[in-house]
Amino acid sequence: MYNDFVSGNIKKLLLFFRNKVKSFFLWLLVPREIILRQRDKIYNLKLSTRTQGYVLSFLLIVSGWFIYSSLFFVKFEQLITLKNQTISELNDNLLIAKEDQQKLGNLKEKYDTTLKAFLKNTENSLENLEELIASAGLNSDELIRRSIRDVPAGGPFIPDISEEKNSLFKFKTRPDLKKSNSNQVNNNIKRLEALQNIMPSIPLAAPLDYYWVSSNFGKRKDPINGKNALHYGIDLVAQTSTKIMATASGIVTFSGNRSRYGKMVEVDHGYGMKTRYGHLHKITKKKGEIVVFREEIGKLGTSGRVTGPHLHYEVLYDYKALNPAKLINAGKNVFKKR
Repeated sequence: MYNDFVSGNIKKLLLFFRNKVKSFFLWLLVPREIILRQRDKIYNLKLSTRTQGYVLSFLLIVSGWFIYSSLFFVKFEQLITLKNQTISELNDNLLIAKEDQQKLGNLKEKYDTTLKAFLKNTENSLENLEELIASAGLNSDELIRRSIRDVPAGGPFIPDISEEKNSLFKFKTRPDLKKSNSNQVNNNIKRLEALQNIMPSIPLAAPLDYYWVSSNFGKRKDPINGKNALHYGIDLVAQTSTKIMATASGIVTFSGNRSRYGKMVEVDHGYGMKTRYGHLHKITKKKGEIVVFREEIGKLGTSGRVTGPHLHYEVLYDYKALNPAKLINAGKNVFKKR
């Protein structure tokens, strides 16, 4: 009997919980049924099922929006403030950029003007130097090539297959119009530097302070036998023992007696140029000594094949005689400007 009583109570208890769970799930899963059952009790209003659904949906949306706004409203304000701040900074940066662009334009205009003026000055300087060298009977391009070739250098040979070979040493009398002004200025400066380095080695001065020319360069009547002859120098007349000076810096390659020249000094100035000073009375420099411009190398005399005291002065370029008078006359313009 006791077992039957217990089992009966357990069944009733399980049935009770089943009904409660069923009611809970029906309430949870089927709100429409709840609305239908309770519609007459809500404020004594009789609403249709559709209307009640609309009202419930509206309430749910408003409640959700209220909760969402209360949670994220501050973040929205921060985002808007940050956005406005960013826009303000961008506007300020844009204004600064415009001002900088205007300054840059002004600087570029000044730079172009300065560059053009400098280009014109370098071209004028180049033109003057090249005219001077040409008036002396020399070729500036050839001298520049020799100056580049004579620069000490070495190392293994590695062929360059690029199109711009040795662009640093490509000098032109007139700059290439296709190049920018900057490149033209750079080329002009390099060419000017090369020519200025060469100028001290060009014998543009006279070897005497005071003299007169008794025999010019070229064809003449030989003063000894009266026959037609070639004279590869000029004869400068002055008093015996007058100081003879080097017409450019260089190194003495000959010092002593030589047939027809008598006592003679030969100076190598580099770039293929040499000067000879013949018929000296006394030699003051030995072979191998370095001489500078206007340094004494001997005294004027009557040694060798002469008819009186004078200096036989020669200028050689690649062992070919140049007219010394041309170089002296060209040098006069240089020393006048100084």
